[in-house]
Amino acid sequence: MNTMEGPTKQLIGFLQEELAIPSDKIPGIVQQCQNLNRLPVVLWQQKLVTITQLECLLKWLEGFLVSATPYKL
Repeated sequence: MNTMEGPTKQLIGFLQEELAIPSDKIPGIVQQCQNLNRLPVVLWQQKLVTITQLECLLKWLEGFLVSATPYKL
């Protein structure tokens, strides 16, 4: 599956539109994450999100993961 299709496309759209993560940072972030559970940690470690954005991301991921089957980046 192309990394820009399906769930990853939704995630990338959220990161860019809602959290204003620069598009040039996203490929490296996706590469560092072995699954969606690591995403908040990687974004926080790289100082790409504030605590408010982190809370927003966690809520989005919770809703996303509840509606999706297990998915690896």
